Amino acid sequence: MIDPMEFKVAGRRVFLARGCGVLAACLTVPLWNLLSGCDVAQDEETAGPLTVTVAELPLDRRVRLEHDGRTVEVTRTAGGVTARSLLCTHQGCNVRWIENEQIYFCPCHDGRFNAQGQPIYGPPRESLRELPVTLTSTQAVIGG
Repeated sequence: MIDPMEFKVAGRRVFLARGCGVLAACLTVPLWNLLSGCDVAQDEETAGPLTVTVAELPLDRRVRLEHDGRTVEVTRTAGGVTARSLLCTHQGCNVRWIENEQIYFCPCHDGRFNAQGQPIYGPPRESLRELPVTLTSTQAVIGG
């Protein structure tokens, strides 16, 4: 026959062991991000400016560029030039534009963003970051 006191002690041990496991799991992700330097916003702020000749940007087309190891999308319209980071706001993976679905897709965790860069599916909770653009007579200076 099982002693009810043994059951209570064993139940508490299981509860405490599981509780410690959950606590450890909750602390692991922020600690990993801190140790691995996975801070997307900080990485983008330290990148120097990207300069592109406006004539090289086709009208109404998304142009994917590499800059300081980061991927940037630049679009020129009749209204001007816009730029956005193509680093997923979840954990910094590169997203890619899927033309036939009109979405940005992050292959790391199946994240999806609409055409305006807003999250629509998966773990990302923040929009893709818009980058400042300064136009001169012939160039677009992005970021920095």
